[in-house]
Amino acid sequence: MNTDTNTIVSRHTTSEGVVVWSRCACGRLQMALAPYGIDGKGLAAGGHHNQCPHSGR
Repeated sequence: MNTDTNTIVSRHTTSEGVVVWSRCACGRLQMALAPYGIDGKGLAAGGHHNQCPHSGR
Protein backbone atom coordinates (compact mmCIF):
# COMPACT_ATOMS: atom_id res chain seq x y z
CA MET A 1 0.00 0.00 0.00
CA ASN A 2 1.29 3.44 -0.90
CA THR A 3 0.04 6.81 0.26
CA ASP A 4 1.24 10.26 -0.70
CA THR A 5 3.98 10.18 1.91
CA ASN A 6 4.36 6.60 3.21
CA THR A 7 5.06 3.19 1.70
CA ILE A 8 4.25 0.08 3.75
CA VAL A 9 7.46 -1.96 4.00
CA SER A 10 6.31 -4.77 6.29
CA ARG A 11 3.18 -5.80 8.17
CA HIS A 12 3.07 -8.77 10.53
CA THR A 13 1.17 -10.05 13.52
CA THR A 14 2.64 -10.53 16.98
CA SER A 15 1.20 -11.72 20.27
CA GLU A 16 0.43 -8.06 21.12
CA GLY A 17 -1.08 -6.88 17.83
CA VAL A 18 -0.15 -5.91 14.28
CA VAL A 19 3.20 -4.24 13.64
CA VAL A 20 3.51 -2.05 10.54
CA TRP A 21 6.82 -0.72 9.25
CA SER A 22 6.58 2.10 6.72
CA ARG A 23 8.96 4.46 4.97
CA CYS A 24 8.25 8.16 4.47
CA ALA A 25 8.92 9.71 1.08
CA CYS A 26 11.89 11.45 2.73
CA GLY A 27 13.38 8.00 3.53
CA ARG A 28 12.69 7.87 7.27
CA LEU A 29 11.61 4.46 8.64
CA GLN A 30 8.63 4.32 11.03
CA MET A 31 7.06 1.56 13.14
CA ALA A 32 3.53 1.40 14.50
CA LEU A 33 1.85 -1.23 16.68
CA ALA A 34 -1.92 -1.59 16.46
CA PRO A 35 -2.82 -3.67 19.53
CA TYR A 36 -5.52 -6.31 19.62
CA GLY A 37 -8.72 -5.44 21.45
CA ILE A 38 -10.08 -2.09 22.55
CA ASP A 39 -8.10 -1.84 25.80
CA GLY A 40 -4.59 -1.73 24.29
CA LYS A 41 -2.65 1.42 23.55
CA GLY A 42 -0.94 1.93 20.23
CA LEU A 43 2.79 2.40 20.00
CA ALA A 44 4.84 4.27 17.40
CA ALA A 45 8.54 4.82 16.85
CA GLY A 46 10.43 6.86 14.32
CA GLY A 47 8.88 9.71 12.45
CA HIS A 48 9.83 12.75 10.49
CA HIS A 49 12.89 14.88 11.01
CA ASN A 50 12.51 18.67 11.10
CA GLN A 51 13.51 19.18 7.45
CA CYS A 52 11.04 16.61 6.11
CA PRO A 53 8.48 18.28 3.83
CA HIS A 54 5.88 15.73 5.04
CA SER A 55 6.25 16.40 8.77
CA GLY A 56 3.25 18.73 8.92
CA ARG A 57 5.20 21.35 10.83
